[in-house]
Amino acid sequence: MLNKKILVAVAMLLSVCGCKKENDADTAAKKELEVSAIRVAPQDIPLSFEYPARAQGSKEVQVRARVGGILLKRNYIEGSRVKAGDVLFEIDPAQYKVALEKAQAQLAQSKAQLLSAQQDWSRISQLFKQRVVSEKSKDDSQAALDTAKAAVQAAQAQVDEAQLNLDYTKVTAPVSGITSLETQSEGSLISASGNDSLLTNITQIDPIYIIFSASESEIYALTSMSEKGMIRTPYNGGEIKAKLKYSSGDLYKYEGDINFINPTIDETTGTIKLRAVFPNPDGRLKPGQFLRLIMEGLIRINALVVPQEAVMQGAKGPFVYVVNDKGLVETRNIQTGLSTNDEGWIVDDGLQAGDVVITSGLLKIRQGMPVKANIQGEEKATSAGEEL
Repeated sequence: MLNKKILVAVAMLLSVCGCKKENDADTAAKKELEVSAIRVAPQDIPLSFEYPARAQGSKEVQVRARVGGILLKRNYIEGSRVKAGDVLFEIDPAQYKVALEKAQAQLAQSKAQLLSAQQDWSRISQLFKQRVVSEKSKDDSQAALDTAKAAVQAAQAQVDEAQLNLDYTKVTAPVSGITSLETQSEGSLISASGNDSLLTNITQIDPIYIIFSASESEIYALTSMSEKGMIRTPYNGGEIKAKLKYSSGDLYKYEGDINFINPTIDETTGTIKLRAVFPNPDGRLKPGQFLRLIMEGLIRINALVVPQEAVMQGAKGPFVYVVNDKGLVETRNIQTGLSTNDEGWIVDDGLQAGDVVITSGLLKIRQGMPVKANIQGEEKATSAGEEL
């Protein structure tokens, strides 16, 4: 009888222990926090950079008078577009016409003297062969002929100079572009030197330059990654393309090219000046206009990307929480690089392909905690003790 009572007691005790173990297991399971996560995988990420920028004429030319005189006429409307070769101003040509006629008369006289010298030389040279005249007479005739030829050349140069000065009385546009206000009014006496020679300015706006600056560290990072083969340019023969955005947010319809990088760094700002060139056939872009420049065309190869909300800041810098193969939380220090267009961080160091990074409930988790990870794109949730 006693033995039977003992057996019953032992059975009850085992039953209680078994229930306790089951309850403990249920409690442990209930303590697993369910979190969202991603499994990082290498991917090619198009890079985009945006900078404040300002438009500048590709050429800014001063239009100056090259001869003096009375300014008779202005042939353009101030602020209008002109073409190279258009006559912008006319200077009184009277004195230059007279100078040209005088030079032409001198040329005609010199040519007549040359003809006479050539005839003398022809006669003297024949007489010298016949031993009728002396060698000195021959030499004098030769010298007179050479002098006449030189006189014709000098007279021709004077004609060319006079013609050039007469042509300069019509002041033409050296380049195509937009004119500024005139600096000399019609009827003014202008000179060919000094401030009085400046008539107007022309700014060439097609193509137009866009000036912007990038930080030294950013340019260094891009150069370093390019040297390591981490960046490629997929089109246009390796050129970096540029786009423009107005202050309203609208995009300019033409693309441009980065055509200059300043070799020196601005010591004040720590930035490097760059220049892009854009077509501007409609004149929509104006010199001095503020814009936003978008630089595209670079691809970051095999990048590991995490959402920005997954990155925390600690004493040792940025870190993320990852779920290890036992379903436990680990802290992983990382080195972030460039940002992506969809608000993610490219991780340059600290993660490997296949790592599971937690993206939610970050304030509720800690190192070593078991979690159930709902991995984006994977149907089955992963928990402690299950294979990741």
